[in-house]
Amino acid sequence: MNYLKNDTITALSTAAGKSAIAVIRLSGENAFEIINKVFQTKSLIDKQVKYGYIIDGTEKIDEVVCTFFKAPRTYTGEDLVEISVHGNPIIIDKVLNLLYKADARPAEGGEFTYRAFLNGKKDLAEAEAVCNLITSKTAASAKAALNNISGVFSSKVKTIKDNITNLITFMEVNLDHPEEDIMFLSREEKLAKFDSHIQDIRNLLSSYKTSKILQNGVTVAIIGKPNVGKSSLLNAILGRNRAIVTELAGTTTDTIEEIIDCKGIPLTIIDTAGIRDHTDTSIELIGQERTKEAMHKADILLWIFDSSSKLDKNDIKIAGFLRKSEIHIPIIAVLNKSDLPVNLSLTEEANWDIFSDTIKVSAKTENGISNLLDKIAETAGASETQNDYLMINSRHYTLLKSALDALTKTREVLKTGNADEIACFEATNAQDSLNEILGVNVKQDILDVIFSTFCIGK
Repeated sequence: MNYLKNDTITALSTAAGKSAIAVIRLSGENAFEIINKVFQTKSLIDKQVKYGYIIDGTEKIDEVVCTFFKAPRTYTGEDLVEISVHGNPIIIDKVLNLLYKADARPAEGGEFTYRAFLNGKKDLAEAEAVCNLITSKTAASAKAALNNISGVFSSKVKTIKDNITNLITFMEVNLDHPEEDIMFLSREEKLAKFDSHIQDIRNLLSSYKTSKILQNGVTVAIIGKPNVGKSSLLNAILGRNRAIVTELAGTTTDTIEEIIDCKGIPLTIIDTAGIRDHTDTSIELIGQERTKEAMHKADILLWIFDSSSKLDKNDIKIAGFLRKSEIHIPIIAVLNKSDLPVNLSLTEEANWDIFSDTIKVSAKTENGISNLLDKIAETAGASETQNDYLMINSRHYTLLKSALDALTKTREVLKTGNADEIACFEATNAQDSLNEILGVNVKQDILDVIFSTFCIGK
């Protein structure tokens, strides 16, 4: 993405399609000059918000409100205008075409935020979080992205980087002026400080798993023999009748997928066909094969049992399939129909040792459904009560890991001897990795990849 300071860009910044209001953004050195070519107003010249008309010559195109933002205190760091027009696609296209004729050019995807980064309004980690906020699927993921935009993650990275810089400075002074009467850090003090910074990075790395869950979500497959309440459980979780429920065995012959917000996690739930040791139709057989496919793509399995009935050969068949398939994911035993007398026992003698947890529910009364969702969130590695989530992506993770490796090498060098020169080299590598997270000396092709994921207008 090329950036020319005298290049003024424009784009629709709200969703495409019909709406009450649409916002067109204009940013660049000539933004005010360009808008004045197509905007007619009687508002006072010094007003930030002005009412008037977009005009094409003498023809009025739309009645609008223009908000003027003077550089450098703007989103992009440049002069910026936001034009609130009526959200008719025909009007939007006319206004944009007028701006193009007045010497603005169409913005590329993410170019407004790219300019904010280049003009020092945001560091790279903060800029990346803008896209995450727009694409967030739950309140928790949106909050994590907002934490990054507001600088929570960047602040932690900067603090570690600055502390490493101070340590490098101490070591370099020791190398350059060994004979001077300067207070130096002892080897034990250096090791203690590096230990602290290593732990700080490990703490950030530990957030990566949760970040992936918040961004990508978790897939849960509901499995079990026919008529244990799999479809009823799906309906209870969704709060509506999504799946057909009857007393006939084998009603569900295909998988059904739905996505919900589970305690802040985007949760894909797959209701599957029941597995039994015989099938009545070829359609049911195909359904069971799709059930097995769903098991393999799931992150967590909910194995549903009818707690009012004893185990039978169908349960044994499912257990045998799970062991044979070597599916190494958490399996939660869901004991459904808890509103009825209990006749089920998952005993050690029966070798039922494959469950990570057991939960009692009643799909009919919805008792225990909230506890089940809590258990899914906990099993996935996230909790609704946690409010300090950070949005750490794969780029951050790789660079944090590089910084951790470099600091670990630094510590090993210092531990084996008083080798400040080699220690400085390794510590500088860690410093470089942390700088790259923030966008210091980052390569252009990396920037292009990052901002190519943004939508146009942001």
